[in-house]
Amino acid sequence: MYKVALVCATFLVVSLGAPVNPGPNIPEVKEGTDPMGENFMSLEYKKYLEEVVQLLESDEAFKNELEKMEADKDNTGQIAHYLQFANKNTRTKLDELKRMEVRRLRDLHKKLTQEAANLPNVDTAHIDHENPHTFEIEDLKKLIKKTTDDLSDVDKKRKEEFKKYEMNKEHEYREQLKHAADQEAADQLKKEHEEKLKRHKDHPKMHHPANKEQLEEVWEEEDHLSPDEFDPKAFFMIHDIDGDGYLSTPEIEALFQLELDKVYNSTNPDDDMVERDEEMNRMREHVFGEIDTDRDGFVSLAEFIESTKSEDFDNDDAWGGLSSEEDYDSSEFDEYEKALAEQERLLQQKHNPNEETEGAGAVHDNIQNEVPAIPVEAVETENADQPADVGNQ
Repeated sequence: MYKVALVCATFLVVSLGAPVNPGPNIPEVKEGTDPMGENFMSLEYKKYLEEVVQLLESDEAFKNELEKMEADKDNTGQIAHYLQFANKNTRTKLDELKRMEVRRLRDLHKKLTQEAANLPNVDTAHIDHENPHTFEIEDLKKLIKKTTDDLSDVDKKRKEEFKKYEMNKEHEYREQLKHAADQEAADQLKKEHEEKLKRHKDHPKMHHPANKEQLEEVWEEEDHLSPDEFDPKAFFMIHDIDGDGYLSTPEIEALFQLELDKVYNSTNPDDDMVERDEEMNRMREHVFGEIDTDRDGFVSLAEFIESTKSEDFDNDDAWGGLSSEEDYDSSEFDEYEKALAEQERLLQQKHNPNEETEGAGAVHDNIQNEVPAIPVEAVETENADQPADVGNQ
């Protein structure tokens, strides 16, 4: 797999080309879902991005030139300039894709304007709309930058949503205590809650992700090989499921399943599977942060081998995980509680407009965050209806 897929469309690895043939320890990815999250799947330009990447992946001349970058650090501008090596047929199809995307943006802007919709901006950062006819180097630069920026936002959004999830769990627990029938019932709830937390923390040691002990455990338990014969290169080849020379996000996450099983069991009511997913995501972030030195979203064989030579590789420090981190502080929780109370007050006021409401009561199941109105920016349409001559140099 060459660099355009690595830099421009990390999240498309599963959806482009032949599907990955999962091994027994590969986390299942449901059809129609994206391993990078639903927020990124909903991006308006995803279809355009997919089609551009597919075209470039099918162009042998572009592919061959790009593979020569293998030893270099990735650079958005440098990658984009390799567009000049794409053949005429590819460039013609890219031009048509761009014209279709310009029309989509123009039609979307027109629709929002007609409806006077109080909606977010029409996002055009992924395209050079000053030239609405041909797909040029500037378009590929913008597409790579926009995708890279959005990918970096995925984990930030996920962490924020997880923080709200954890605060809501704490809120519901406090509400149960508050509405207990009497002090004895409240004490019993508190006791059960503390025992549940204690049971969850009572688990075997979790190895640090991608250290020697953790990988050897996978080598022995999943691959059924002798730990005394652990070979980093052979390990990499075994777990490079699609054989493309890189460990992708699903392939890396598959390595954590034994560790996660030590702490989270879907049949155990004490264990929260949402927290399991977050634990896995944080392991992934840690491993990519430590091993993926060129920050392309994949672990190459060279990067993997180099990581096994570091001093940290032999350290067997326990992985603290979620239990060792505070996802929110008291002030954040207080603000969350105030926001819930205010939204509940407004909800009650809406249903009982002639009655004054006091307090907060039970929180409505479908609380929505209020999003400030953002004026719709005009999408460049100048010369958009002119004949589309393809004049690639």
